[in-house]
Amino acid sequence: MKNPAETERPNGEASATGALPPYLILELTRHCNFHCPFCYCVWHEFPELAKRDLPTRAWKRIIDRALAGGVKSLLFTGGEILLRRDAEELVRYTRERAPECDLSLFTNGSRMTEERLKRFRKLRVRLCTSLPGLRTYGAMTGTRRSCLPVLELLARAKELRWPFDVSLTATRVNAPEFTDLFAAAAVAGARTIQAGAMMLEGRGRTRTDLALTPQEWNALKEQIRALPGGKTRYQFCDEILCECRDQPPEYLAHYGRPDAVPCPAGKTFGVIGPNGKFRRCLHTVNDALW
Repeated sequence: MKNPAETERPNGEASATGALPPYLILELTRHCNFHCPFCYCVWHEFPELAKRDLPTRAWKRIIDRALAGGVKSLLFTGGEILLRRDAEELVRYTRERAPECDLSLFTNGSRMTEERLKRFRKLRVRLCTSLPGLRTYGAMTGTRRSCLPVLELLARAKELRWPFDVSLTATRVNAPEFTDLFAAAAVAGARTIQAGAMMLEGRGRTRTDLALTPQEWNALKEQIRALPGGKTRYQFCDEILCECRDQPPEYLAHYGRPDAVPCPAGKTFGVIGPNGKFRRCLHTVNDALW
């Protein structure tokens, strides 16, 4: 792999009071057919944020409001977004109302078909997925599934010239194969790869047995940098603890303080959760702007 400059999180400028940030993550559903032990979705800690999924018409109103508020980029996600029967309808609705908006969709890939892939390509929707393991795929998804369907999906998407961006999460379980995991995603055809250490948030909040220390994560990064040169662009995410919430002293003592770079949460990006409420960060319950 080549070693391009790794992307740092943008500082961003603070939004005006009550204004939406330019990039919104829409968590359309809490439901997921995977049970990843490292999942950082905040409703694993605060179930009241996702008691039920909003109906289609409610999400259309939210999308309209976001676009009217000047939002330039939307990421559709969950849970597993393709468990919603109206997922494609909502994406198409957004594209019709905002032809130039940057649209992305994050899926675990289990419900993605070639026909869907082609439809999302036609709608110019950037596709993203995760690859949490090779031999450890079942353990890292809480299922009996194999990694092969995801790798096949990545390869087919590349053939169709609409490749996926791929997210890799390092844990104590998949760390021994993490460089192989990185290489597999690249060879299968990932457009870009974002690799990061497991965060102690959401379901992962109490799974310190799976979490790497900053030193262990830095060692994995060096192994990835040492891989043979390739064309796949990649970036690292070094956050293990989120600076947007209070952290227990024992976490800070063991995992170090959060990133020194100021978090752009609520400034350059924000989140609309399954309950339709705005949160400034993926890891908080702040509804200040919505």
